[in-house]
Amino acid sequence: MRRLVLRLTVLLALLASAVLLPAQAALAFTDVPSSYWDYTAITYVATTHTWMQDYGTALFQPLTRENRTYLARSLVTMYAPNEPIDPNITFPDLPVTDPFYPYANVAVKLGWILPYWGGRWAGGSSVPVSLFDQALINAMGLSVPVAGLNNIRDGSGKLYPLASRAAQMQLARWLGLHYDHTDDSLDIQQSTYIRRDEVAYSLWMAQTLPQWSIDATSIFDSITLPILTTGQQGFTSYELNQIGYPYIWAGEWNAVSPPGYCCGSQPQGGFDCSGFVWWVLKKYEDGYNAAQFRAYGGWSLHERSSQLMAQMTTTHLTYAQLGPGILMFFASDGGTNWTDVDHVGIYMGNGWMMHSTGGGPQLQYVGSGYYHDTFVYGRQLKASSGPPPKVPTGVRLPGAPAANSLFAGDPPIGPDSNAP
Repeated sequence: MRRLVLRLTVLLALLASAVLLPAQAALAFTDVPSSYWDYTAITYVATTHTWMQDYGTALFQPLTRENRTYLARSLVTMYAPNEPIDPNITFPDLPVTDPFYPYANVAVKLGWILPYWGGRWAGGSSVPVSLFDQALINAMGLSVPVAGLNNIRDGSGKLYPLASRAAQMQLARWLGLHYDHTDDSLDIQQSTYIRRDEVAYSLWMAQTLPQWSIDATSIFDSITLPILTTGQQGFTSYELNQIGYPYIWAGEWNAVSPPGYCCGSQPQGGFDCSGFVWWVLKKYEDGYNAAQFRAYGGWSLHERSSQLMAQMTTTHLTYAQLGPGILMFFASDGGTNWTDVDHVGIYMGNGWMMHSTGGGPQLQYVGSGYYHDTFVYGRQLKASSGPPPKVPTGVRLPGAPAANSLFAGDPPIGPDSNAP
């Protein structure tokens, strides 16, 4: 699902304001043509503003990996230009006389970027997406929702800790800070070393988001799930740990499709909405065996698309009847029939669900707002199948049917306001 309304609104606003920019704003970098996918964002962060003029005014180097020093300078210049340094913070590989030292010092002082191994700054090191998200979300001052996401508990007090930096990755994806490429092979993983064009897009989005969108992250300040059974605890922890994968249309696996894979083709690891449901809940059947990576067996679910999953639902559950692990179907057109369904998620309890949308797998509040309003009905899957068998990844067992290619993928759902 792509967040079209937010992106188009911001884009139109910026284009409208472009006529008011000074003459130098019209100058283009020689390596960033006006047809480049990121032209507007790059212009905003490196011409209209000088936050990313790291290679001068003629070259931007959009495909170059961002490094720690340039990222620190951009963030400090944007969010804390008057913050004094802490003289007690020093680095063995960055003299205090170095012009980049103040940016590194402030970034570490404010907890945006931590020192490298051995207390070094390692300014030339490339920045993985997870570190970038950590730095940007922290710089945006979202420490309270970060703490809330890192303290998810159920009704008994059991902690469901997210992986390192997953809280910041969740917020970055929920806010739409990463571009959802039409070519899914270009979407970024949590371990991808982020390029300068992607950095520019994220900084542009972070600076132009409406304040209500940033304020709405307060929904994550405190998260409590219901008391869960052992089985529910298993898939709840598992689905939370999928944050950081991209949204891949027709994706239901954590890597590029291997030779002999049963269920279609995908260019890299990631999930569409129904593919995410398969990855988390589907038992070993139909030649698909993501269950081999989990400690629980899963449930029977033959249908691949959200609409077909909805069509094959025999008992339609209302919102009040939902419980952890029940599928939630949505219709962006407000319809109430299975033919209207274009999105699916997994209910977690107490108004929370996990789903894959623009930005990939993420936690979403559904107790009110867009998803509550477009909810159609829920589906309870069949009983658990027991421990998963161990077979080679992507190998179709003898006699196992291939997935119908017509079942693969979901059409993008309509605009998502993200407002709780």
